[in-house]
Amino acid sequence: MAEYRVGVAVLRQAERQLAWIEANHADLQPVRVLGAQDGLVRLVFSYDATSEADAVEQATNLFDKAARAVGDDVSASKAGPMGVHVWKASDEPPPEYKPG
Repeated sequence: MAEYRVGVAVLRQAERQLAWIEANHADLQPVRVLGAQDGLVRLVFSYDATSEADAVEQATNLFDKAARAVGDDVSASKAGPMGVHVWKASDEPPPEYKPG
């Protein structure tokens, strides 16, 4: 197991999902990243995972769970993740996920 950060970019329509994740999964240390000028909202989570793929799968499952909890459609055209980046906690985040 290793500690990973997963950055997820979503449309603003996903606000209810983000709020649910922040309220119900403080253990993942969700942090909003401000500053990107592309209209997407970015949230970074911390995961203990066996691989990058495992960390991405955990984040994707979390968004599915959040969508069901708040009654949202998870299709990409609505409120699902528009982009996912993963990196080891000890590495530098991609530029769009650096604190603002």
